[in-house]
Amino acid sequence: MSKRNIIIAIIIALIILILQLVLYFSVTNKEESALPDSNIPLQTKTVDELTITLRKATYTDHEV
Repeated sequence: MSKRNIIIAIIIALIILILQLVLYFSVTNKEESALPDSNIPLQTKTVDELTITLRKATYTDHEV
């Protein structure tokens, strides 16, 4: 291969590498795109070493 072909191949490889880096850093998760914390109340009860967690639960100790 001639020097010109080698230089063109190096330039194309650098362009591809730079494009991948730009896409990686522009698409990564940001804090504002993260899911918000759930505001649904949880009720947790442990029975016989088994933990039961329910959302929007209203059970009592005798119902579990």
